[in-house]
Amino acid sequence: MPFNATNRLKRAPLLAALGLIGLGLGRAGAQVGQPLAPFLNSPSLADVKQGAAGLLTFADGSSAVLQSRGGYVTGAKITVSNVDPQKAAARAAELTGLLSGFGSGLAEPLLGFLGREDVGKKLLEGLTVDAEPFAITVKADAQLLSVDLKLARVPDGAFAPTANALPARRVSKNDVVLRVYSDFQCPYCRQFESETLPALLRSLPDDVRVEFHQFPLESIHPLARPAAEASECAAKQGKFWAYKDALFRDQSWLAGQADEVFAALAAETGLNTGTFNTCLATRGGQAAVDAGLAEAERLGLNGTPSVFVGPYQAANPFDTAGLLDLIKFTRAVEGGQP
Repeated sequence: MPFNATNRLKRAPLLAALGLIGLGLGRAGAQVGQPLAPFLNSPSLADVKQGAAGLLTFADGSSAVLQSRGGYVTGAKITVSNVDPQKAAARAAELTGLLSGFGSGLAEPLLGFLGREDVGKKLLEGLTVDAEPFAITVKADAQLLSVDLKLARVPDGAFAPTANALPARRVSKNDVVLRVYSDFQCPYCRQFESETLPALLRSLPDDVRVEFHQFPLESIHPLARPAAEASECAAKQGKFWAYKDALFRDQSWLAGQADEVFAALAAETGLNTGTFNTCLATRGGQAAVDAGLAEAERLGLNGTPSVFVGPYQAANPFDTAGLLDLIKFTRAVEGGQP
């Protein structure tokens, strides 16, 4: 896909494109997205001059301006001399690694990316690429090379509403929303449901709403859609969450006679089986699953489970502590807005 200065590369995240799929945002070393005060007092900034308005000046004259809100680092604007473009790219990549918390895990692929001929031709215009969970904008002229680093944020209004949710225990207009995009046939989704989600629910603040969004990966999981449609038939009787749990717990439907197992699970969860079977036979859940797939496409998702807290995608959906940290960040930065 060609680079475009005005469009994010939804299907070609930087880290994934460079063979670093699965690199998680390490909580211990992360800076952007983490509390500001500990970072300003960290050993990594011992030789850095700290000025007003978040300005950091390094010994070689390079600088970074930290953006913050609610006591958290929300982004950084890095500027280095571009008199020698090769050295500039190396220094900009190094500082991006430092301020992201990834270190060389991000610096090395970013340097390789900036060294590509097609990228070099676009730097005067500026371009933005995904490096989950970050959005990185790079721009250069004859004097300066700048890198704008921030957590990628889904635009307001991009998420589709769903009734398939566990409501916040303390409902207010500022609830934080945790959205899970999932596939009933995905083994990693089952791991999330059986291990991560129960641990998360035990520690979840009472102002967090948990939503389930349909994202069956039909090309590799042929029974994911039928299971998703069955869950939507259960939702029509107000039993989505119990039926969803049953589908993940008892996966005998993967061994054959799926409709029979779906019906048996409906009976176990207290559904009217006649109504459920009619819904299943007439594909009454199809429209809802189609809407989920359309939403996942709009968001540029390509794997399950994908988890968002407010407008921010979690780098590692299995990291319970990281998800709780992201909830704190979202509440502080977004004012609890979904």
